[in-house]
Amino acid sequence: MRKITALHNGKGRTKRVSVFLDGKFAFSLEPELVAEEKLEVEQTLPADRIKEIAASNNVKRCYNAAALFLSYRPHSEPEIRERLHRRGFDDDGIETVMGKLKRQNLVNDTAFAQFWKENRESFSPRSQWLTRLELRRKGIDDQIIDEAVA
Repeated sequence: MRKITALHNGKGRTKRVSVFLDGKFAFSLEPELVAEEKLEVEQTLPADRIKEIAASNNVKRCYNAAALFLSYRPHSEPEIRERLHRRGFDDDGIETVMGKLKRQNLVNDTAFAQFWKENRESFSPRSQWLTRLELRRKGIDDQIIDEAVA
């Protein structure tokens, strides 16, 4: 069992909360997670609970990264997965986040393919062949491409 000896709010861009266990810096967490987990100074945490909190924090960070990526424009599922892998997130965290994004209807390859096709038709016309190629490069399934481009 380890005791939380301090919680320091981050400064600058990150706004993360530094967690000190037994007087030493242990890890930093998203502020929402500190509130959700009801972490307080003088609270004792068993080792398995610390691992759970770290895993939850990884998923929260992964979700935030995916949401930021999606805030620029819609993306295909393979694009998001590849981006999260490049950012260093583990497969378990990515799977959890992708499931959550799908349930929230923030990731939908069929809708993305339709968006891409309409965007190309409006702003930068391409042949069907080139549109198919672009969608294939974005990891879209051939059946979805056929439906969108037809």
